[in-house]
Amino acid sequence: MSQQSVHICEDHQIVVEGIERILTESDRYVLHGASKTAEDCRAHLEKHPPDILILDLQLPDANGVELLKEIRDTYKNLLVLVLTMHNDPFVVEQINKNGGHGYLLKDFGKKELIEALDQLKPGSFHKGPGVKSFSESDAFSGSIRLTAREKEIISLTAQGKTSQEIAAVLFISEHTANTHKRNIYKKLGFNDVRELIKFAYDNGLI
Repeated sequence: MSQQSVHICEDHQIVVEGIERILTESDRYVLHGASKTAEDCRAHLEKHPPDILILDLQLPDANGVELLKEIRDTYKNLLVLVLTMHNDPFVVEQINKNGGHGYLLKDFGKKELIEALDQLKPGSFHKGPGVKSFSESDAFSGSIRLTAREKEIISLTAQGKTSQEIAAVLFISEHTANTHKRNIYKKLGFNDVRELIKFAYDNGLI
């Protein structure tokens, strides 16, 4: 049986070592390398594209969702398993929509990891044990926890208002408005205002 090569993009060494130990005991997968940053991951994929990428969503230099989008545009055949501590239905849906093939929580064991890798297939999406479905929660409940103020700021941003204008409307400082914006982008996994505008329309905020 031919082995599939696996690259890990994860900045916690203990997690990398745990995965490496599991893969070493498997006859189906072989570790193809590990990266601690998005920059290193890009460089490795360019030189030595593997069959499977295990991707952490929280990297020191990039948002994992954005890196996934970038990878998907370049490496059409690469299978991607997201590995994260965040059991967030909205993020799960974002990974699914943006070309991920699986979502596994970091409390996994050997059985769960191998099963997840085995289930990675083009056109399908594997959810590991305990991963919440988007249908179990709308965009404003569960672990995403958007506050009423954050919803107001999303709505005003989608209407084209600047941080200064938002601050004036809500009687807050411009610094506070920008802080709320940063928190919103982090919660939703967005880096582009176009994504925020679409989110506002899709969820009735404008």
